[in-house]
Amino acid sequence: VDLPLLVAHGRWLLANGCDGLAPLGTTGEANSLSVDQRLRVIDGMASAGLPMGRMIVGTGSCALADTVELARAALAAGCPNVLVIPPFYYKNPSDVGLHAFYAAMIDRVKDRRLRVYLYHFPQMSTVPITPGLIEMLRASHGQEVVAGLKDSSGDWNNLKAILDAFPGFGTFTGSERFLLQTLRLGGVGTISAMANIIPG
Repeated sequence: VDLPLLVAHGRWLLANGCDGLAPLGTTGEANSLSVDQRLRVIDGMASAGLPMGRMIVGTGSCALADTVELARAALAAGCPNVLVIPPFYYKNPSDVGLHAFYAAMIDRVKDRRLRVYLYHFPQMSTVPITPGLIEMLRASHGQEVVAGLKDSSGDWNNLKAILDAFPGFGTFTGSERFLLQTLRLGGVGTISAMANIIPG
């Protein structure tokens, strides 16, 4: 990762209309990076003085230990917000199994500042985040910690169902096409690949 270029790009985005940054997501190719590379990105952005409180850092991994390590690093760097894709190698896990993964991650990070954003991108992960899973996690770990979701499915009916079922949940659309409707139904915005080119 070219850290000086990444930092400069982050500053440019914030200066040109973005409210925050979401490094190490799909567009950032986080799943092609090693844990060490991802840790260096988190540290490099923080060391450069970027506003870590205005970020949601991608920390999801198939390995629970890696997800925990990355979430702790984000918190240590001043970013409590983590975007966590479900473990995706083994297909068709139950909501109970996914709940066990997320619950273990939250319990092992063990920091009241942690804010988890679930990452629903079934076309890439093949593992969906269901309303039932959201309910289970919010019941077991609280609405403050299980703070929201990014829906990159491109399925408006799914996104609307989540917005309707969980008012006040920090729901982002991954598709700019749905931004206005998302905001009108109480969502908080978009985490957008296109904004890297046209943030305005």
